[in-house]
Amino acid sequence: MVIMPTDDEPATPVRTFGEELRAHRVKMGLSQAQLALKLIVSASLESAIENGTRIPKHQTAKLADDMFSTPGTFVRLWKLVMQRAYPSHFSPYADLEADATRIHVWEMRCIPGLLQTADYARAVIKAGRPREANNTIDQAVETRMARQEVFTKKGAPLAWFVIDESALYRAYGGKHVMREQVHRLASMADHPDVIIQILPFAVTDHPGVEGPLTIFDFYDSQPIGYAEGRGSGRLIETSADVAEAMACYDLIRAAALPRSATLELLNSRGQNE
Repeated sequence: MVIMPTDDEPATPVRTFGEELRAHRVKMGLSQAQLALKLIVSASLESAIENGTRIPKHQTAKLADDMFSTPGTFVRLWKLVMQRAYPSHFSPYADLEADATRIHVWEMRCIPGLLQTADYARAVIKAGRPREANNTIDQAVETRMARQEVFTKKGAPLAWFVIDESALYRAYGGKHVMREQVHRLASMADHPDVIIQILPFAVTDHPGVEGPLTIFDFYDSQPIGYAEGRGSGRLIETSADVAEAMACYDLIRAAALPRSATLELLNSRGQNE
């Protein structure tokens, strides 16, 4: 059952999710505060989700399905919410990221999204979309933060990041924001499913100059690569092209600092920022 809006606002996935949640809550005779406890969220967040002003988390959707005995209804709506939240060129990337068993990332522009703090993400997104309204930026930040649930889900992927050293010095959001971001990197470097390597300034004999690159591995299908540019993205799908992309990635990470030296650099940079 899909509840249509009763006013002139469009029926977006996030709005439909909220309306479905409200309909099932009312049918069960629960208050928002009671439902919030069962969904492990605050009452204010539960209210905002019902009103379609906050994006639900994957865990919230799963708990709602369990509680209301809906066979995947809320999880499917959550997937639609996330697809709509991304630019069209990035939506395939987000789907691949959510399903991958291993993720290889090369980034030379900024700290990768899966490792960003909310304040750093806001500064990066605002820099790239200077004319966007604040509420649109806030929603984009929330969506980016939701992607990081990939690290806490059952069967989390192994994520391998190679980051150009220049990203540590490009202080999006100012020194305080950058200091917290570097601390976040150092913390994530100790995560059992995360490997972080920094590619030093001095290294030039690598193919990373071609731009950001991500390669996804899966249990039951062939790897897929993704090359990104401004306002665009290209899937790399043929076996030959993926093999070539992986060879490039191997050369990049072979030139990067090992994990221990990377952590030393991050700790030093965090103190000096």
